[in-house]
Order: sequence, then structure tokens, then C-alpha cells
Amino acid sequence: MRIFPVHFKTGSLDLDAIVTSSEAADRFKVEMVTGEPNPIILKRSEDGSWLVENPGGRRLSPECYQNIGTAISEHLKNTA
Repeated sequence: MRIFPVHFKTGSLDLDAIVTSSEAADRFKVEMVTGEPNPIILKRSEDGSWLVENPGGRRLSPECYQNIGTAISEHLKNTA
């Protein structure tokens, strides 16, 4: 399990989140740094696409979830 910060855009907002990865690094819990309840849960498939298992408490566009997934992928690539 790894815990790390990510930064992503949603519309005109820049947001920060704390990500906790599963042992297999295929599921990710994304919590806003503001401490909002109901975190986002994303799952990365073997082909690299992202599935939203729980959209969390905010209303985000599909593009935003993709931006979060991209930020996670970039972080993992840069720390490998």
C-alpha cells in the first residue's frame, strides 16, 4: 500500500488529493485534502483504462476522473 498526493484539474479548479493504492496497485482511494467524506474509488484495468467504482461526494465530469487517473499514472511512473 502506498499513500501519495496528486494534483488535477476539474473545469477551472485546481484540486489536490491524497491517494491510497491497493497492494496490487490496481485500486485507488482518492480523498480530497479538505477531508470530505465519501472518497472516490478508481480501478485501473490491465489495459490502463480507469473505472470509477465510487464517484465520491462531488459531482465530477468523466474527464475529471480521467484527469485523476492520469495524475495517478504519472506519479507511479515517476516514482518507479
